Order: sequence, then structure tokens, then C-alpha cells
Amino acid sequence: MEEIMQEETILSIDERLVIRRAADFSKYQDSPVPAELIEALSDDLTSFVFVPYSTKSKLSSLYGPGLDFVALVSADWKEAYDRGVLRMHNERTISFPTHVEMANGEAVEVSIAQNLQEGAFPWFLSYVPVVEHMKLRRDVEGDASDVKVLHAKSPLPPLLERGFETMRESESYLVDPVPQNVVEELESFADGLSSFAWVAQRWSEKIAECAKDDIDALALLDRDWKFALSNRALRYYEGKVIFPVSILRDDKETLVEVSLKRDREADRPGAMPWHVCFVDDFPRQKVRAGRALTEWAYLGSMDALVENLSDFALDEKWGFERDGEPKEYSILKSYLTYTFYRLQSEGKVLEDEEKGIAAFNTGLVDPTYEAIYACFSPSNMEQPWRFEAFCKAGSKLWGKKLVASFDPLPQRAAYFEKKEDLLFDGNRTLQRDADHILLDNIDRLPEAFLAEELRGADDAIEALSRAVGAQDDSSKKAAYDELREAVESNVRIKRRLINRLDDAIELAQKRVEWNFKTAVPAFYPTKNAMSLLLPLDLTENDQPDVALVVELMESGAYIGQTILTMKMAYNNARLICRPDSDWLNTSLRVPDEEED
Repeated sequence: MEEIMQEETILSIDERLVIRRAADFSKYQDSPVPAELIEALSDDLTSFVFVPYSTKSKLSSLYGPGLDFVALVSADWKEAYDRGVLRMHNERTISFPTHVEMANGEAVEVSIAQNLQEGAFPWFLSYVPVVEHMKLRRDVEGDASDVKVLHAKSPLPPLLERGFETMRESESYLVDPVPQNVVEELESFADGLSSFAWVAQRWSEKIAECAKDDIDALALLDRDWKFALSNRALRYYEGKVIFPVSILRDDKETLVEVSLKRDREADRPGAMPWHVCFVDDFPRQKVRAGRALTEWAYLGSMDALVENLSDFALDEKWGFERDGEPKEYSILKSYLTYTFYRLQSEGKVLEDEEKGIAAFNTGLVDPTYEAIYACFSPSNMEQPWRFEAFCKAGSKLWGKKLVASFDPLPQRAAYFEKKEDLLFDGNRTLQRDADHILLDNIDRLPEAFLAEELRGADDAIEALSRAVGAQDDSSKKAAYDELREAVESNVRIKRRLINRLDDAIELAQKRVEWNFKTAVPAFYPTKNAMSLLLPLDLTENDQPDVALVVELMESGAYIGQTILTMKMAYNNARLICRPDSDWLNTSLRVPDEEED
């Protein structure tokens, strides 16, 4: 009798409620465990389920150190079993809720899978999430603003069929179709996306955040995936299958996209063959920044054009130091391309078809500090305009035609509106997007840094070696994808990388306190926004390896959005003005393979 009472009191009434509430979610209602299978199971988890050694540390982290995690997961199973709150995750896997509550009010799930090994328990504990990747209620209960009260999910947004059609007919979908063998594999999964692809909590929360509503993200993914697959609104990129969902980006035109990727450990019993690896909600540019100029005007030879502009302008070094390399103009080419994009977005590219001229202010000056303009004539080619000349106002043919056609003359690009665009305020909080910096941009991190911090992780070291030694872009990208997966699945290594990143950010902030010029203003073309660049020294050689892109948010806090290579950082900073910095200049030597 005592044992029975002790088992019943393992879970409090409130903890049982967390499990019972899960029964209201569609994922449990839509994928019930068949009655004949239920009868073959037991409410005593330990009588038929083996707990592998590899999951015990995860259970300890999930329930809390020092607690009897086997007794707790058994009590959670009994409550879920008795209440019928179980679901078929796939044909051999059953998932059930625990009493551990996420910050959004939902229960953390674990899974058991059928054991194919002869002479062993018929089932084993196949999945326990890594709590470091999750936001739990117990971690944020001191901050009420960060805890969501669980309530009935909001209705799903309507299916945006027209948006799917637009995406399907866009260039990226037409040019990069999903291979037929992959399509056939995906079609073999009869049920919704959640039946074959694992969706981590952070991506479910990201989808709800994009929808600006507390929707059932899994239900949305299941519905929209079926529609996208049946209508072939899919595209393929570096082994990832990408499809739209019925949520508009902030541009109010383009649908948010979700990326699926094969699970590198899909052979593991109970694992799913695919997983959601990214949710893309960045507003799409109507014209890609890097193509805006060449789509607007025929330029002839770009190399000859920038060399001509360099000869005209005040002397400046327009290339990076490379041993034995001839003079090059990569910085000037980038400057002209993205300056035009900024001018076009500001409406400062002037056109007069009747007078046969278009022009813009390059933002550069000649040795006497007079502004240099770029002038164009109407074109009979695909682009509406054709480059004619760089000129000064009133000088020679095009300089005179410029003055005769426009008053006032074309204005320079404007980038900053307030002092916060130029100065870093050390009193503000600086957060960072560690996943985007360390995983999405792992190929921008220095090899020496990665080799040092990945020690002890043989699979990650092997992937890094293949990435560094790759002879072609596709092999390099594939190796870096494997490296990302290896880091993501190794909590110890990931934590080590995050700690080293935080150390570098702290050092950068100290440098700014010592010299405010350390924070370099820059224009971020892909977001059409201002940012500040901070140097990150990751290899402890007293030289920065990458630059942290820092953006001031509406809340007043800073966020480190991403990292740039030194070449990319200089090009972005040069759009504002020639950097006056002790760490960001053209004397930095950059590797030959480094590209924008």
C-alpha cells in the first residue's frame, strides 16, 4: 500500500495537469496509438522499456540533477498511458508528454521505439530532447514576461494558394527543382510532415512568431506541406528541400519558407529521416542588391569601368594586399554596386527620358574634392540605360548635359539618421544570435579557431578537414553542412564555441570603451540597414579574424546578428566612408578563396 501511495505522489496535481492538457492538441488527436498496440503495452514503463545509457544524462538534465529520473519518466508514462495522451510518431515510435513544461506552456515530449534486437526489452527509450536547446518554464519563471499562459491555440491562418503559386513560378523555384527521386521519397510518406520530419521547439516557436499568433505550428506545417508537395511548390538548395507556408514576410508579399534536411543519424532506431533545419522570414528584396545596377544599365566591361573611375577619383587603395597580385579593384566594384542600390532605394537615381539622360552621384570626389557623377543614355538593350561617362558638374559633354537636365543635381546616398548609427553605447545590453553566428556561418570562422575548439569531437574534426581540403564548392558546402550537424548534436562542443564567442565579444566591447572608433559604422546591403562592426579575435593572435555585425533594436538593446569576413566587413564599411580604423583597413591580407 505504501509503495502504491508513493508512486501516486511522485507527480503533483499541477504536474499531472501539464500532461492532461496535452490531450487537447491536434498532434495527439490526429495520430492516436492503435488500440491493439495499447493492449500490448503496460502502464509500467520499466517492465517493457529499456533506458539506454546514452539517454540517461539527457533524462537527468530534463528532470533536474539529483532526482530519480527513471521513476519520474515512468510516472509521466503512467499518467499519459492512463489518460490516452500518446501518439504514433512513426510506425515504430510512440511519443508521450512529460510533466516538464516549456515556456510556451506545452509539455516536453519523449519517445519510445520498438527494439529490433533479439532477446532484449521489446521497446527502448529512443528520444529525449537536449534541454539546452529548449526554453523551459522553470528557467524563466522569475520573468513573467517570458512565460506564456497555455490556452487554446488560435485558428490557423488561411491557406494562401495564390502565394504558393507565386513562389512556384519564381526564379529560384523554377531554376532549382527538387530531384525526382527525392520527390518520390517524400511522397511515400502518406501522413503530414510531422510524421517524417522532426520539428525542434525553436522552429515551432519561430513559426508562431512569424505568424504573430499562438498557432499550432505542427498543424500548419502538416497542412501546408501537403499542399506544397501536391502542387510542386518546392525548391532544392544544397541538399535541403524548401517550401513556403501561409505566412507573409514583413515585405507583405513573399511567403515565409521552411527548410527540410535529412537527419545524418536517421539509421538510429526511432529517429526520423528528416528534420526542419531553418525558417526563413527575412524580407525579400524586389531587386537583389548585388544585381540592381546591372539590371538597370548596360555597363560594358565592369573591370574597365571601375579602373576608369579609380583613375578619376581621389587616390585610394581599392584592393586588399595579396602577395604577387596585380592591382585590383574589388572594393571599388563592391562600392559602386551597393551605392547604386542604396541610391535607387532612396529615389536618388535621376532619369529624364525626354532629354536622354540618367545620372547618380557616386559619392566619390576627384583630387580637388569635386563630386563625381555617373551618366547614362537610353539603351535599346534589355536594360533601360547604357553607361556613358563619369563626369564633374559642368565639365565636358556629359557634365554640361547633367547641369542642363537636373536641378538640383543628383544627391549622395544617405545612411545614418542619428548618432546611434555611428557610435556604440557601452551602457546598452548586447545579445548575440549564437546559432546563426556559429552554425549558419561556420564557414566564415577561422580554421585554427575551429580546430582548437572542436578537439575531442572526431566527427566534427573530420568534417572540418574535408571542408578545408575540398576542391570544389559543392564538396565544401556538403562538408560544412556535416560540420554544422556535428556541432549542433554535441552540446559540450557547442557550449565551448559559445563561451569562446562570448569571450571575444566581451573583449571587443572593452576595446570600444578604450577607443570609440573601434566600432565601425557600416551599411548592411541585404537588409538595407545601418549597423556597427566590432572586431572579434578568435585565435588570440592580437588580430581580428571576423567582424560582428551589431544592430540597434527598437527595445534599445543591441543584437549581434551575424559575422562577416574581414573583406566583407571592409566593403560594407566603405559604403559609408573610408574607414579610419586600426583594425579594419586594406592592409589586411585576405585569402584568395574569400568572396563576398
